Amino acid sequence: MKRIFLFGLFSLLLMNAYAQPRPNRRPPPPPPPGDDQEMFERRGPRMQGEDRKERKERIEVFKIQFITEKLELTPSEAESFWPVYEEYNKAVKEIAKTKADDEITFQEAILVARKKYKTDLKPILKSDERVNEALKIEREFLNKIRFEMNKRRGF
Repeated sequence: MKRIFLFGLFSLLLMNAYAQPRPNRRPPPPPPPGDDQEMFERRGPRMQGEDRKERKERIEVFKIQFITEKLELTPSEAESFWPVYEEYNKAVKEIAKTKADDEITFQEAILVARKKYKTDLKPILKSDERVNEALKIEREFLNKIRFEMNKRRGF
């Protein structure tokens, strides 16, 4: 009799555990404290009330702030760094438009552009470590943006 009672009790507990509703999505986490507060103010898959151009401009401002802080640029360094950076970005966009068909030539052209960017940055940043950091920082920024977008979508 004890076994039947325990088996019945166990069965009820097991069915009750499987019958619990599961939420489709968890709520988004609260915004992080600090300087990035403005960037993370709005939640949701899209920023309501903003068109594509405004969002792009906000991301560009955040990118400039992110790169300046990560590289710890002084005002004089920033003044000479940003024209070189913009030139590099234009070169990469042009390469993507013209050489996207052939992967090998695309990679070679990107490598040539990165080498030129490195030699142009050396007199501005004055150390190999900072130049290497400048070359890595774009990827770090893109990963941060990708992470934030996925977090807002609930992934």
